[in-house]
Amino acid sequence: MRKQKVFAAVNIAGMSTALCAALLLSVTAYREWTFDNFHENGAHIYQIVSEENNSGNIRTTSSISVPLSAAIQKEIPGVKAVTFMAGYNLPVRYGDKHFYLSTEKVNASFLQMFTFPLVKGNKQTALQQLNEVVLTENAVAAIFKQEDPIGKTIELNLSGKWQPFIVSAVAANLPDNSGISFELLTRFENEPDYATYKNDWNSSNFPLFVQLEPGVNKASLERNIIPLLHKYYKGKIEDMQKQAGASAKGQEVFLMKALRMKDFHLDERSNFYSGLNKFYPWLMIILAVLIISIAGINFINLSIARSLGRSGEIGLRKSLGAMDRQLLLQFWAESFLLCFFAFLLSIGMMLALLPYYNRTFGHNISLHIFRHISVLLGVVAGFFLVTLLAGGLPAWKVARLNILEVLKGKLGMGKSSALRNGLIIIQFVVAVVLISCTSIIWQQLNFIQSAPLGYNATQVISIPLDNATSANMAAMRSRLAELPEVKSVTASMLNLGMGKDGSSGNWTRGFGYKNKQITTQCLVVDYDYIKTLDLKMLSGRDFSRDYGTDSTAVVINEKMAKLLDVADPVGTQFSMDEGKPLHVIGVVKDYHYESLRKGIEPLVMVINEPTALNYIFVKVETPNSVSTISKISAIWKDINPLAENAASFLDENTQRMYQQEQRFSRIFMTGAVLAVIISCMGLFAIAVMVMTQRQKEIGIRKVLGASVSGIVLLLSKDFLRLVLIAVVIAAPAAWYFMDRWLERFQYHVNIHWWVFVLTGLLAVCIAFITVSMQSVKAALANPVKSLSNN
Repeated sequence: MRKQKVFAAVNIAGMSTALCAALLLSVTAYREWTFDNFHENGAHIYQIVSEENNSGNIRTTSSISVPLSAAIQKEIPGVKAVTFMAGYNLPVRYGDKHFYLSTEKVNASFLQMFTFPLVKGNKQTALQQLNEVVLTENAVAAIFKQEDPIGKTIELNLSGKWQPFIVSAVAANLPDNSGISFELLTRFENEPDYATYKNDWNSSNFPLFVQLEPGVNKASLERNIIPLLHKYYKGKIEDMQKQAGASAKGQEVFLMKALRMKDFHLDERSNFYSGLNKFYPWLMIILAVLIISIAGINFINLSIARSLGRSGEIGLRKSLGAMDRQLLLQFWAESFLLCFFAFLLSIGMMLALLPYYNRTFGHNISLHIFRHISVLLGVVAGFFLVTLLAGGLPAWKVARLNILEVLKGKLGMGKSSALRNGLIIIQFVVAVVLISCTSIIWQQLNFIQSAPLGYNATQVISIPLDNATSANMAAMRSRLAELPEVKSVTASMLNLGMGKDGSSGNWTRGFGYKNKQITTQCLVVDYDYIKTLDLKMLSGRDFSRDYGTDSTAVVINEKMAKLLDVADPVGTQFSMDEGKPLHVIGVVKDYHYESLRKGIEPLVMVINEPTALNYIFVKVETPNSVSTISKISAIWKDINPLAENAASFLDENTQRMYQQEQRFSRIFMTGAVLAVIISCMGLFAIAVMVMTQRQKEIGIRKVLGASVSGIVLLLSKDFLRLVLIAVVIAAPAAWYFMDRWLERFQYHVNIHWWVFVLTGLLAVCIAFITVSMQSVKAALANPVKSLSNN
């Protein structure tokens, strides 16, 4: 290492950086794959989702009707237990103290199905009574401090009313890889309007989970549900088949599917979907392998190149009887030591970078993950594999050298130059692919964040109601009317984009109209919704307090108007879910009420009771948006002291919808930077070696009158040719990957040829600068000195 400082420094720096990145990426993938793996019954637990086939248009929903759960448990063999989960952030009161706790309303069998150990209490009886709650250790510490919580009474705010509950048990804090998250458990029967839901087959509001007996599989469950659906949804299925006509012949139009528990975290159909694409963990592994491969290529190239200066040592050892395996072991041991130093350095780098990594990429990786023996074994096995591949190939080539060629001063590496060049090309292929992908992802992000959405996102503030009452809303309207910067106020059942409360959603309803089945998004709104959001009215009018009949009125969008297929949809009547007849009073221009990943779907807006509203929208005109939102938030906090979630502008909400894309962009950008840096480090070291080999040639050329620029170009062109070959290979690969990725968006940018041209020019420039740093030095050297040294 002392004799070959440049080679040792490049190898250790490149390998340690790559190992650090690979460690972080690999443990991230491991964590994503191991979500919810601690449940003892996990292999037998499934979430039920419904699937409707409307003439080839598959619609999946995770909400199930409440009475279906009892029918499944009673009538399907092999079902051991069922539970609903209704998750909220609920206000909790103990004495004069208020808290917000993440709450799941579940069936009594929940603690027997899922493995959430109790530190106090009995899981068989903890939720037997409707007025009982289970708290986690963290919740107990926050509420009771040092008191024993068992038997104590706390109050929960349900539908604006405080109701007493008794603490029956304390659960251990949840593992950080639990997709199911809660601080408080109570019975599902405490859900408002449960008395209505329990016999309503047409209303689907909550996710359902089932536990099967050992030996009963997923296919059996899905097969046995079909007769059940035909029994209880006979009318709905007949209507759907009639609407679909001949296309539905021989097909099931209404099914229930079972999702495995291990898929909850990465399956978008699941209620506990994390928002991460299934490919995300594989992307982590692929990037880790690519980065390690680039560093390994550097290691191989530099190790082989370093052997050129050790011909005397190799020849002497062979002439004194050294066996090939002895030389192989010696050179591999040297490589192992270099890799080991790099590994130790990478661990230190990982510890230092972990907080920044979590913050930047939105992860929650902790060092506790290394307590798992499988993780430690994987890290050790991966290290030895990298060392074997990176150090073994050069050692094997050196050990097999011909002794006569070595003693003559000829290493006889055969096709080592071809191998070196091929590996350099591979390095830059990876770098160019990552740079190109980063560029296209950035373009798509810029497009979706700046695309016109059809509503006013920059001047409208969204405020989560947080269990507020209708009286709170009325008081808020009155107070906001006093502010000159407030232009209008409305409310809605659903937010636009993703607010700071982390929620987003939709409400899909289906109904028959003129012998066809129509599926539409439904939205409960308050008065002035269209005015506040600056939606464009195409025909008819908005909801108005001046019309008593607006309780049965709807406003629809253009997509819905096309489905109704009438010349003038205003005045058209239809019924949803066999309810009261509704009449259309207006049509608004289509707007993007969901993300640009999806196309605009039919939409029906209805006026309903204030209890169905969850968000207040406030339109403001102000030169100081920060001051205005602070003032409005303070007013809301004064009216509703239980308010927990902060207000936000709608343009912030829309950007939060694309967190996955932003995460992908940061990952590709980081991977591209690492790939370029490590590749350039190797390229620089190879350039040093090549310039040293060609020192005599350079001296002769200078004596014969060659210019500095000519020599620099001569020394650089071979490397630049390799980079150009890499660009040609990388461009179609990057185009293919990005074209597949963009298919996820209904609205997206086009991939332009100039992206790959600019990326290629960037790669060539980086390579030229890297190589020229050494080639200029060689060209400026004194030719007399160069010739005398050779």
